[in-house]
Amino acid sequence: MTTQVLRQRQPPDFSDPTLWKHLTSCPLCGASVFRNLPLARDWHYGNPGLFQIVECESCRLNFLNPMPTLECLATAYPQDYYAYEAPTVINPSSASRLHRTIRRLLLYSPEQLKYPATQPGILLDIGCGSGAFLAEVKSRGWDAKGVELDANAALRGREAGLDIFSGTIDAAHYPSSSFDYVRSRHSFEHIHNSREVLREIRRIIKPGGTLLIEVPNVAGLAARIFGRYWWYLCPPVHTFGYSPATLSRLLAQEGFQVETVQYNSTYAGLVGSLQIYLNRNNGKSPEKGWVIENRAAKVAGYRVARLTDTFRCGDVMEVTARPV
Repeated sequence: MTTQVLRQRQPPDFSDPTLWKHLTSCPLCGASVFRNLPLARDWHYGNPGLFQIVECESCRLNFLNPMPTLECLATAYPQDYYAYEAPTVINPSSASRLHRTIRRLLLYSPEQLKYPATQPGILLDIGCGSGAFLAEVKSRGWDAKGVELDANAALRGREAGLDIFSGTIDAAHYPSSSFDYVRSRHSFEHIHNSREVLREIRRIIKPGGTLLIEVPNVAGLAARIFGRYWWYLCPPVHTFGYSPATLSRLLAQEGFQVETVQYNSTYAGLVGSLQIYLNRNNGKSPEKGWVIENRAAKVAGYRVARLTDTFRCGDVMEVTARPV
């Protein structure tokens, strides 16, 4: 079936003050003294303007201020956003397994997707895009459901036979204590109301269930080196910047106990950030340039990424928690 286009995406109007809300207190600790970080551009998707990111002087949480509304965020993603591609299941052939093994041995492999270690149950993927991960875990025996704000991406997943709700997690009205595993991989940093989302997760997750949140780490080495050119900064689609300390504190406040904090970085934090810096005046995409297109640079970037993960200062952190 041909994918139906539900709506024509309009470019965001970042000059409209009704689409932004100025925050006077920190969403994490309530303090009112912020430090302005350097104004940042949207290097990845080309949304116009400069965006102000602040850091709370008390707890060190990073966030956009002013904060975009949900209506504003919904227009900030391009039609070809990577998570909106049609879902497919990874080919399990021996040839593909050998190829992935060689890449891992060379330390030139994508960040490793984390699959639930428990027996198959009911899983929810928040910000699932068109459902690539859902298709994979469904093939492993899970009853997999997803929530996706973009209606077109959700439709693509449903056309592939996946259970995806188009909208916000609270609008889905899932029954209480219904999920064994809740996952938010590179979506939690996009959420403008993270505390409310955690409260809804706390309601719908089963006692003893597992929550996995994977987000960029603003306390990582590359983030500190590259600042506003950091690959994972991504304003305005990334509304919050978390460190292990701030995310753990937020989880604790909303009734979760952190069990593990691990790191899962790729070459992008170093090589991609360097390419953004080199492209800062030429208007090129950060995915174009002699650094990021160089295989040797990627291999070297992966080696550095694995080293930073070992020393717990990687670009991407995975936090596993359970409801108290």
